[in-house]
This record gives sequence, C-alpha cells and structure tokens, in this order.
Amino acid sequence: MRVTRYVLPTKKQGVSFTAVIVADLHDHPYGRILELVKAEKPDMILIPGDLTESLEDEWQPERFHRPGLDLLWEAVKIAPTFYSFGNHESGACHKNLRNAAHLAPGKGRVHPSWKEIIRESGAILVDEDWVSFRGITIGGLGSGLLNPGRVPVYDWIEAYAGQPGYKLLLCHHPEYFDRYLRPYDIDLLISGHAHGGQWRIFGRGVYAPDQPLFPKYTSGIHEKRLVISRGVVNTVKPIPRFFNPCEVVVVRVASEC
Repeated sequence: MRVTRYVLPTKKQGVSFTAVIVADLHDHPYGRILELVKAEKPDMILIPGDLTESLEDEWQPERFHRPGLDLLWEAVKIAPTFYSFGNHESGACHKNLRNAAHLAPGKGRVHPSWKEIIRESGAILVDEDWVSFRGITIGGLGSGLLNPGRVPVYDWIEAYAGQPGYKLLLCHHPEYFDRYLRPYDIDLLISGHAHGGQWRIFGRGVYAPDQPLFPKYTSGIHEKRLVISRGVVNTVKPIPRFFNPCEVVVVRVASEC
C-alpha cells in the first residue's frame, strides 16, 4: 500500500482543501487504510464507489453484513466523508451484467434500506445529486452498467455544473469523462474502477473494466482535473497486481492567488 500525493492549483479564489481518496475497497479489511488516512489529517474523505458489494436487496440483519460500510462509521471520526456508488453497489457484477436483459424489475438499484444505513453513519451520500460543503459543490454520478444502453443517469449534470464556485464530482467510472462529462464546467473529478490496469507495463495499465485493452484511464491525473485512484485492495483474484501497488490518494487543491 502506498500513499500517492497530487497538488492541483485552481484559478477559482478562496479554494483550499486536502482530500483523501479511498476507492474500491470491496468489503476488504480497512484498518491499515484508515491509519494512512488519519495520518494525512484531511479536510474531507472521498469514496468514489465500490466501497462494498451489492446493495440491491433489502437489508436483513441475519443475512447481510457489509464490512465496507463499517468503514464509514470510522471515517467520519477523521473528517467529513462523501460517498458515491459504483457498479458493485448497484449489483452490476459480472453475473448480473451477463444477464442484464433478464433482471427482475427494480434490480440494478441500491435498496433504500441500505441508503438509510449509510446516512446513519454520518457519511454524506451523494447519489445522482450534489451538496454544498465549505463553498465546494460536491456531486456523485453513479454507474449506468445495468441501465438501458449502459448509460448513467446524468440529466442533472448540467444543473450541477452550473452552480457557482468550485465543483467536485465523484464518478466511479473514469471512462465517463470522455463519454459524458468533458464539456461541463467541473473542476475536479474523482474516479476509481480501473484498478490501475491490474498489470502495468512501461507505465501503462493492461486491462480495465469497460475500456479497451491498454486502456486510457487507469490512474494518475488527466487534463489537470480527472484524478483516478488505483484502488486500495487487489480486486481481481487470483490474478495479482504487477507493478501496480494499491494506493490511498491525497489531493491538495489551492487557489493560485
């Protein structure tokens, strides 16, 4: 596990914050991860999806326990925590993706009972909407993998991008930047999902879901506004990562003047 740090200046005045990104935990143990997060003393913690596995069925205490959601109760003790869903929360795993045309009505959506549990933790859920936090507008765009045409619900993005001041968007899928988000006035986009390309050869990832071989978006900063985390755990078992360490990402944003 490594800590990766980026510094991003902005021309918008009065903006200064440090954010720690925890992406793609997938219900793994998080003790060491929280230690690294706490050491950074962040102003906010950002979780851009796949914190946990499928949340599509109604919560039942005798059947369901999601360790990833336990992290939220601990994270809010460190800093305000913002969480947006990825494909796994909505049930868009490999099995469901193969049978998407045959899913029962209502599948492919996080059940309201889980949303209530998330809110009880004190974390701020941004689910196809946005909130204002210390002059920053923070939005959350979910996965569209189980939607018709695999298109996310983004009809609200224009109104979100039209808000004054600095805009930060949690967007699990980095490939959505080219497909849907590039034209909009969004200052910072935070993504995961690509797992760093799993194997990295000559500094480039080999494979990422929903992108071609040797994909474009697997890690790092793109166009000075898209930050992609490689994720905090190995998520493709039994295939190991190769030249691709897991990472906690720290982003420092400050006005240029």
